[in-house]
Amino acid sequence: MPSVYTTNFAIEKPATGEQSGTWGDTANYNFDIFDRLAGFKSITLASTSETLQVRPASPSQGASNVEDGMYRAIKFVDGGDLGGTVTVTIAPNTSAAMWLFQNSLSGSRDITLTQGSGGNVTLANGATALVYTDGAGATAQVVNAGGSLSFSNITVTGGSISGITDIAVADGGTGASTAAAARTNLDVDQAGTAVALAIALG
Repeated sequence: MPSVYTTNFAIEKPATGEQSGTWGDTANYNFDIFDRLAGFKSITLASTSETLQVRPASPSQGASNVEDGMYRAIKFVDGGDLGGTVTVTIAPNTSAAMWLFQNSLSGSRDITLTQGSGGNVTLANGATALVYTDGAGATAQVVNAGGSLSFSNITVTGGSISGITDIAVADGGTGASTAAAARTNLDVDQAGTAVALAIALG
């Protein structure tokens, strides 16, 4: 009876009683896969259309089961400006997994992450995003898992926050998109930090 392979990462599962005297090779290839599942790799893109292979479409015994898309943290780089937005297709479209992707392309080029017709994610130049694929086949989608995060407490030390259009107020206020709203809803005086933030926002 032949081996079977896991859906997402093609980890080989030999049939009972099979591979006598050779199962060590199979175990070693599996360990290489496990090692990538906690690892990082910088991947160089060479064109505006690339495929990130998570596992072979038809796995077989051997080194071919070990693919770059198995790494959990991946930085995309290039050898020079590729001339346009890069489309990275995550294959096969039946693999459901999660990654931390970083766009380090030159030329301020964005990356479109796609797996099927269900929806894509644009990874802006210089950005890092936590994304997952649902592995739904032809209608598979890539989802930005960081697009709607909820935290009970956040501390920002140094750096800056950009792109905010308003601040939600838990007690039912209307936010802080203007100086007046900040004074009322955040209960700060005219010189308060939130007021300065509201002026910047509005």
